[in-house]
Amino acid sequence: MTSTTSKRSYAPLTRAHLGRLGDLANQDHRKFTRSKGRPEYRHRRVAVVLAQGAALHFVNKKNGVKDLDVWTFYAAIPGKLFRFGQRKVHVDFGVSEHGRNKYPPGFKHPQLKRWLQFRGRRVDFMIRSLPVAVDAPSDEVVAALRSWLSNGARLRRREDEKMPSNWWLAQKAVVMIEPLRGQVIWPV
Repeated sequence: MTSTTSKRSYAPLTRAHLGRLGDLANQDHRKFTRSKGRPEYRHRRVAVVLAQGAALHFVNKKNGVKDLDVWTFYAAIPGKLFRFGQRKVHVDFGVSEHGRNKYPPGFKHPQLKRWLQFRGRRVDFMIRSLPVAVDAPSDEVVAALRSWLSNGARLRRREDEKMPSNWWLAQKAVVMIEPLRGQVIWPV
């Protein structure tokens, strides 16, 4: 365990780390679905995944971990738009062999002062909905995720255009945290 700061950690990312991320995702889910939050989604969570650079490091052991991007997916409520796409929550992974984030000189962010107090890597939580039933079996959830990622992968990037989240996630890797911990679902 270390509190060393570095741009990236090259220590292995393990199933135990995915378990820790799952615990943190459970806390985030409880906060999101509390009675003063969005309780209608309390029983609609269908998947939690690790994405982007950290997921690629889990797969190839070479990419390194800068931060940990965790996405929670909820079964869509038919006829209701999911308006939480810009929600982003940042928490502390805690002390681990991955150390702490090192931010470049001149880096600015409204939460930087808080992030500098973290004892471990920053975990970023984002959420989306999927067109699946609440009780969909895991294989249907994985198929819906892969379809969403495939749609993103087919897009062509334009410099003057903000790309959607499925495009960004399709650029690297996606690994299940819950329910199928450690299963690589992207790339296929």
